[in-house]
Amino acid sequence: MGHGNLAKPIVVATGIAVAMLAGCGGGSDSGAPSGSQNAAVSGTVAGGNPVANATITATDVNGKTATTQAGSNGAYTLNVAGLSQPIALVATDPSGQVSPLVTVLAQLPAGGQTAVANVTTLTTALAALLTPDGNPMDFVTSGAPVTLANTVTAASVSNATSTLDTYLANLLVAVGLSATYDPVATAFTADHTGADALIDLLRIIPQGAATYLAYKTPTDSAASTQQATYLTLNDTSTPSNVPIVPAVSAGTISNLVSLQNYLGTLPASLQPCLVAGGSGSACAGIIDANYKENGFTNITAYNTDLASSALGLGGSVPFLVASNQAGTTALIGIPYALSSAQGSLGQHTLYTTVQQTPSGTWDVIGNQLPYNLSVSTRATYRHFNDSFADVSTGNPDVSFFDAGATLNVGSLSGSGANISYANVSGPGLPSSGLWLTKSTVAGDNALAIAVKQPTSPPTGAFTTGTNTNEYRWDWATQSGVSFTPPVSGIWSKTRLNVATLPPNADYQFTLYNASGGVLGTYKVTNPNAFADATLAQAAFNSGYFPVLGNDVVASFLSGSGALAGTQTAVTVDFTLPPSNSPLTVTGVNVQSQDQNLCGFQQVVGVAPGTTSVTLTASGTGTCKGSTVNNSFLAVNNASDAAYRIVQLRSRNSSGILFYLNETYRSSASAPGAT
Repeated sequence: MGHGNLAKPIVVATGIAVAMLAGCGGGSDSGAPSGSQNAAVSGTVAGGNPVANATITATDVNGKTATTQAGSNGAYTLNVAGLSQPIALVATDPSGQVSPLVTVLAQLPAGGQTAVANVTTLTTALAALLTPDGNPMDFVTSGAPVTLANTVTAASVSNATSTLDTYLANLLVAVGLSATYDPVATAFTADHTGADALIDLLRIIPQGAATYLAYKTPTDSAASTQQATYLTLNDTSTPSNVPIVPAVSAGTISNLVSLQNYLGTLPASLQPCLVAGGSGSACAGIIDANYKENGFTNITAYNTDLASSALGLGGSVPFLVASNQAGTTALIGIPYALSSAQGSLGQHTLYTTVQQTPSGTWDVIGNQLPYNLSVSTRATYRHFNDSFADVSTGNPDVSFFDAGATLNVGSLSGSGANISYANVSGPGLPSSGLWLTKSTVAGDNALAIAVKQPTSPPTGAFTTGTNTNEYRWDWATQSGVSFTPPVSGIWSKTRLNVATLPPNADYQFTLYNASGGVLGTYKVTNPNAFADATLAQAAFNSGYFPVLGNDVVASFLSGSGALAGTQTAVTVDFTLPPSNSPLTVTGVNVQSQDQNLCGFQQVVGVAPGTTSVTLTASGTGTCKGSTVNNSFLAVNNASDAAYRIVQLRSRNSSGILFYLNETYRSSASAPGAT
């Protein structure tokens, strides 16, 4: 798109190649400005698909900037006259679907010349290889551990390129690229062949302490850990110590190219089907006749967002998460919007399974699971507005970060009416699995993790006082703060190093009825990358989280606040994340629970740009065997200690959930809220 796909790479030492010349341009000395006569860089912004209308900002070694906008095909040209080398290019996606992409250039073209400088997933990985923390945005962040001046040189860029090519050697062969491929300086067309096919097969996954360049092609059966399987993106990786992506057959590559072309047309073909209610002639050839997703045989029944009149798929860029060995079945993500506001497509993603039919076409088949089961990755900051001793540990409440997996066994009605318990095993969970059961807290029609884990399949009336399905496998605090997790089923006994987890995030759900009979065992794939607690900590310290309104804290999360008594509704206002944040707010959850383990929670979605929502406690629940009207329980009742949590929910473009929990416990007798 805008450039031909070059079969022969341009060999450069500086990280850029000068177009229209036989060789490389002679860039000026480090720190000197480029020529004044319309020196420019141009290229393609792509994460596999072109990033339409991306904003590209160049920041030079002195902090001076220049900005332009890419076209609908991701092609851009930026005048860099007056900028001093080295520079960093950052491309942002106005739709919110793609995280910022980065390119660093050690040298700039001379006046009157134009140099190729693509900004893609691969160039972002290359920039990350120059940093100690794997964060390519360091080059445009004040106070970061590296700067353009002390890091980006012709030699360092060349070494990082060699590291990248070593890791990708087998994929370079598979897509027809040179073993010395330069992702920055080699012009390409975003048409899912050649360099673009390579980009389609890769994703960058920040997990906290480590960031990886992962491949979406099948992993080696012998692969044991992420650390031993994927390229770690930091300056300790060299050509001599990196793993190598397994070889991929030509047939698999061909099928995956076919898949990418299909994904490009899917949103436009899917929209009429969804408008028609997910069935009928409008869905012929789109939804397979044997479609089933988590027990639902209609896609709009599975995800009711898809039946909304506000649903928008225009501009959606579906992406590959993982495929089978042959590339004929794939887990994909389809971004969608429920608002016309800019950035809406970054809020929601439909994960589903597609298959290649015998005729070579593709359709949506679903995961074929008979029950509503899912796994996702979550990172949370839990901020306490009190300092009472935790009932479980005896230690005062302190604020902390944690991360882990959210295990969902939902829709305990319809096909799931017979589910009473579940045992879930898989990466990061206890070796004996984790037991989930029904909760005593009203408002959530799903199983919760049992605080006290049974040693054998439970039978009879076994419930838990918690209403969380969030397993915490890692935690962290700000400097000088000490935190010890309680002994509880929702907490790992020791902090987990997610680098030791396997590359495949497959979990086994064994479901039981009330008498302990097995209903079945099912494999569920987490479409998100793993995360540790430092992922949330880094985002918080960078100011990326939303901020709860002070008025909500003062009135609702305080024993002396105006709303400290029992409430049937509460209005929650907040400040959205800043424009440079990778997070998009998706919802608000308010929950409360008392010392009798009775409580209520309510969750509402948040449209882009919205900064205030009202949550209402309606209906009835059960408390100590009696029917009660649902409410947000009081935190000023001395005879019934309770906690309240206001949770602001966000996600990044990789689908990882980021939660901010603002919490208040009314006394040391209130249930722990860790």
